[in-house]
Formats: sequence, structure tokens, C-alpha cells
Amino acid sequence: MKVKISSFSWKSGAPPADASFVVDCRPMRNPHHVPQLRELTGRDRPVQDYVLTDPKFKPMFDEAVREADYGNHVAFGCFGGRHRSVAMAELLAQEFTKSGHQVELAHHALAVFF
Repeated sequence: MKVKISSFSWKSGAPPADASFVVDCRPMRNPHHVPQLRELTGRDRPVQDYVLTDPKFKPMFDEAVREADYGNHVAFGCFGGRHRSVAMAELLAQEFTKSGHQVELAHHALAVFF
């Protein structure tokens, strides 16, 4: 099974048009407010570790896993599209890659930063 996962920025607009399940990561703690994480992205392990410690992580992640298992395109959104949504998308992609699935991963807002 092919799993499609993406991250995006609510600041820049709506989720990708083909997303069938959207996870709003804005209620999670924001790594942007941690000086040593601010310049990193959710592709960096320290940001992923920070997101993993958020109490909201597990229920959001578990729901995303279930939806991706159904073949839905799961899109994660946060305010800027740089930290939380990217980390969640990366972690979900890692989970499905380990399980032997083919993963299509896109970070729609990261190109804006580099």
C-alpha cells in the first residue's frame, strides 16, 4: 500500500486539496518558541524529540496512523509549516516506511524558508 503524507502552513492557506484527513498541530507546544530549536525544522531530530514529548502527540499521531492505514492522504498543518507539522509528517513517514509501505511525503511550506 502507498501512503501519502504532507505538511503545510495554515498561515499560507488551506490544506492540500487532495488531503482526505487533516491533523491540526497548532494546539501542540511550538518549537519556534525554544531558541535552540527555532532555526531548525521538523526534519531535525531535536525538533522531533520535542514534539514527541508533547502530551497531545500520541492521540494525534495514533489517529493519523489509523487514517493512513485506510489509505487516506494525511496532511499535518501548523501555523508556519516548519516545525510541528513537518515533525509529525516525518514521524508518520518513518512509521510506515519501517512497516514496509511505500511513502510519498511532501512538505509544502518548507521551500518558503530555504
